[in-house]
This record gives sequence, structure tokens and C-alpha cells, in this order.
Amino acid sequence: MYPTIDAYNLSQGMGQLFVYSEAVVPFFDALVFGALLLILTFGIYFTQEIKKGRGDFPIAFAVGNTVTVILAGIIQTIQGFLQPYTLGILIGLTFISYIWLYYSYP
Repeated sequence: MYPTIDAYNLSQGMGQLFVYSEAVVPFFDALVFGALLLILTFGIYFTQEIKKGRGDFPIAFAVGNTVTVILAGIIQTIQGFLQPYTLGILIGLTFISYIWLYYSYP
């Protein structure tokens, strides 16, 4: 049985809605940050493609990962929402994107 929203103190702020969502769907934080990463990365890529005529995916991926990790660090102040493994995966993806960016340009 799912927990009800009555069990959470909503007077502590809107962050409790995220904590409730995480309690109902255990991978909700991963979905939120995965969607944010995809939106940022492809938004940057297609903006480059429109303005310059060609997109640069390694740069878009590195910038999208960096912004996502920064936002995850800020959101981490909400107790009970962001799981440690999600933040670890995001930081790992950021390092991989930097390595890819480094090796994509000779």
C-alpha cells in the first residue's frame, strides 16, 4: 500500500511533494534528472545546429551533465529526495562526458 500525502508535513515547503513522489516511485529522482539531462543536452545540440549549421554533441553532453550535477547538488538540500546512487551516477556521467570531450578534439 502506498503512503498517503497526509503523512508528510507540507508546511515545511514544496520539497515535501518531491519526497512524497520519491516514496511512491523509488526511482523518481532518476527520472527527473534523466529527463533534465536529455532536455538540456539535446536543446544545446539542436540550438548549435540551428545557429552554426552543425551541432557538437560532446560539448552539449558535457554542458548538460555539468548543469544537471549542479542542480542535483542544489536539490540535495531536500532531505529524502535525491538518492546517493543517483548523484553518483550523474557525477560519473559527467566525468565520462569530460573524457569524451577531451579525446574528441586532437
